[in-house]
Amino acid sequence: MTESESKDKTNYLQEVKDIVSKDKRDVLMLTTKASVNGAVTGLVLGLMVGYYKSKNIYVSGLIGAVIGGVATAMIVNKK
Repeated sequence: MTESESKDKTNYLQEVKDIVSKDKRDVLMLTTKASVNGAVTGLVLGLMVGYYKSKNIYVSGLIGAVIGGVATAMIVNKK
């Protein structure tokens, strides 16, 4: 194997690693963004339910945020 063939091989390997790394980063960003959106939606819904049912709004908001974040993460990762 000559030196140029060795450089070509490592360049291909590096390109594949960069593509895989970019794909993983994109999936992580999508999952994170969706989870945050779901958590915020759950927080708002939890606060509304807590307010209208005269419950502790902080606890109901926290529970809504957790449920919204987890549900959204499960839905997005279900590919």
